[in-house]
Amino acid sequence: MDTQNELKEFFVNFFVPIDNIPEDTAWRDSISMEARASMLIDNASLEDLSSLFNVCINENVLTLKLPAPLSVQVTAPTTFPAPTAVGYSYIDVCYFWHFSGYSITKTETTDYFQISGRWHIKDSLFERNECEKLLARNLQNAEPSFPWTDSKAADILRNCSSKLQEELKKHFAEHSTFQLAESSTSHNTPWKICRFFHTEALPLSPISLPHHLLQFEDVASAMPFEPVISGQSEAESVHDSLKSMFSAKRLPSPLLEYQPKVYEKSQQFLFPFKDEDNYTIMTVLKCYDDTFQRKNFLPVTRWRVKHTLQRYCMAVPGEKKLSLFNLQELAAYPEAPVILTDSLEIAALNQAKIKPEKLIFTSFMCDDGHYDQVDWKPLKGRLPYLLVTNHSGRTFEEACLKAGKLADYLKKFQAVELQFVRVPVWYRPLPVLHSIQELISAYKAAPPQPYKEDIRILTPEEFETIRKTAEQRIGIPPEAWWKTVQEQKTSISFSSEEKLSTSDRFDYILWPLLIRGTSTMLYARKSLGKSALSHSIAACLSAVGKTRLFEENRWGASKGAWNSYKVLYLDFENGETGHNDLLKRVCNLYWRTEKVKQDEDSKNFIWKDMPKLGLAGINYALPENHQKILDMLDAASDEGEPEHPVDVLVIDTYHEFTQLQDQVNTHQGLRSLLRMLNERNIATLVLNHPKPSDDSKMYGHGIILESFFYVMDLERKGRDSHSLAEPMEVHFKAVRSGWLATNQEPFKIYQPESPGRWHLYSPERSATEERNRIRDYYINVEKLGKEETAKLLGTSPASLYRPIKDED
Repeated sequence: MDTQNELKEFFVNFFVPIDNIPEDTAWRDSISMEARASMLIDNASLEDLSSLFNVCINENVLTLKLPAPLSVQVTAPTTFPAPTAVGYSYIDVCYFWHFSGYSITKTETTDYFQISGRWHIKDSLFERNECEKLLARNLQNAEPSFPWTDSKAADILRNCSSKLQEELKKHFAEHSTFQLAESSTSHNTPWKICRFFHTEALPLSPISLPHHLLQFEDVASAMPFEPVISGQSEAESVHDSLKSMFSAKRLPSPLLEYQPKVYEKSQQFLFPFKDEDNYTIMTVLKCYDDTFQRKNFLPVTRWRVKHTLQRYCMAVPGEKKLSLFNLQELAAYPEAPVILTDSLEIAALNQAKIKPEKLIFTSFMCDDGHYDQVDWKPLKGRLPYLLVTNHSGRTFEEACLKAGKLADYLKKFQAVELQFVRVPVWYRPLPVLHSIQELISAYKAAPPQPYKEDIRILTPEEFETIRKTAEQRIGIPPEAWWKTVQEQKTSISFSSEEKLSTSDRFDYILWPLLIRGTSTMLYARKSLGKSALSHSIAACLSAVGKTRLFEENRWGASKGAWNSYKVLYLDFENGETGHNDLLKRVCNLYWRTEKVKQDEDSKNFIWKDMPKLGLAGINYALPENHQKILDMLDAASDEGEPEHPVDVLVIDTYHEFTQLQDQVNTHQGLRSLLRMLNERNIATLVLNHPKPSDDSKMYGHGIILESFFYVMDLERKGRDSHSLAEPMEVHFKAVRSGWLATNQEPFKIYQPESPGRWHLYSPERSATEERNRIRDYYINVEKLGKEETAKLLGTSPASLYRPIKDED
């Protein structure tokens, strides 16, 4: 890759963004610190352990008394006196053993229970007969109960030895050395253990253990381990195996030999760090938590017990500084341009898109801000590009600030000069996820999209300008604030095809406007008809049978799990009189006419007069008021149709909802609130006014364009009329994806009769022609089946091919 133009071309055409799920470094640090403390104890001499536990050494053994005995229960068949007849019978007896302490040896030793290591049950290290005599005293009880002598207790011990061995091995496997030790020392946290051994108390700092443990490097396995669990996909199997490894204290080795793969072009779970000779010196494991709201990266290294063949894996880095990812490629191609990123996922997924001789992606791992933990020497003498992109829950501002800190360190302490690649990315809010397969499917349905027109190679001076802007605007970004001044002057509009994906496998509630897990803005000047249209949407959704909003272009409720959708409408402006007038003029015609059936259609339209309820005058965007909205949503689940959760939240209007106060905290809080609402898998519709000073700009213009999935604008140019019979145009100011991304041409709507339904004014196509166009798009382009397409459009498969007048 010879020129910056070619580099930019790669990012525009081939760059693969990753998911936006935040990384949980606290969990990683907890696991790594416990592993570090355990290894320090394992490596320590008896003299050091004597000081740690404040006990004396006796014949090269250190004995710890437990605050509470270790209780073990085993069941074994036992000869038992028969209650009525002469003789004996075999019955299962449950024996209760209480062991009072541990013994720690100087070196690896095998005890009475065939447990190898330095930690053993007290009294299990003597000659066999002596062990049985002493260990038999730990028998506390039996069920059924019977008396026994010392010799009988020894017989019972021998009879139980295999099951005791199994339970004790399990105990030592399931508890880290730190957990075994913490109740016997005042140094009872991993951080205190590190300080006791005069070792840096940082999870990812190098760790050297010359007394007892040695790190060893392992060449890549030629026979990959493939952990496929019956009934699961390969990706699910690997992820579930990793989840069990995250909770293990000494990790099993086989999965580390699994050859890393990319699943659905979005997921990789293992990241091997190799040296110049292709030996794996560390493997980083990736795992999502049970709720798929966090992901974790765990460093794992292999260790050998000195003077033995015993080997195991631990969740700690190695003995040396952390190496760069793809180090072998950096050594093999010294002239190739280098992209440095803070994401292992980005480095791995994008290196798979291009040969290393043309471009190398590298990354690193370290504690936050501790860049000195990394060996940066392979970057010296090169001119790397630092990738500045938002991912893993970080905003672009946060990404800029973090990149700036790394650039400062490399320039000041490593004499590495950087250039920069700016790649801002749009992420669709994720629905609630329950498995790795759901995450992959959500990624495929609406993959994150780079703002291709804003990808650019930056000089250090240009990056500093953006960095300063990020510091000022942290948390309140208007759309594309990252553009330089010159770019803003020459900015032109780009087609939706250039900006965003048009994939349309979404969970629509009202096609094509309202999608579960997203937020939509309806924007128009005051009294134009926003509330009338939003009331009609609510009526359309709450109706049993789910009618269409506009017959001519198929806008309407999709089929769902319930007979109707539940809408919670928070009304700050219309009052009861205005609401009743709207019910009569724009809602009733979407409901059935019989009183009983109309009540059934309207019961899931949960309307709240916020001023009358004393709930006006509050800035609900501020974090301290978010719970009030969530409580209203929970309470509405029992209104209307019982136990039916809210599907759609309508806020009328943004002006009153936020009070237009404290704009910095309002903008930050609004993004957080929308994220919480999206996580509840509901669709949110917010109504908004323009500013009095600028009819073309809505309140909160920048944050809205950044935060909402769709922004829909109603306009009636050159007319002051408030009559709904006068046509008004529907435009879209922001479109993230879906049908609207390919069909953004404005159209006009009006209400020809009042009371009545909404219609398109002078539509270009008949209702049947428009339905056929939509049907063919979903079946031929999106590759949806007839059933799925019919569900999306709220009809039956047969109706997709009948004239509209004959539809169900």
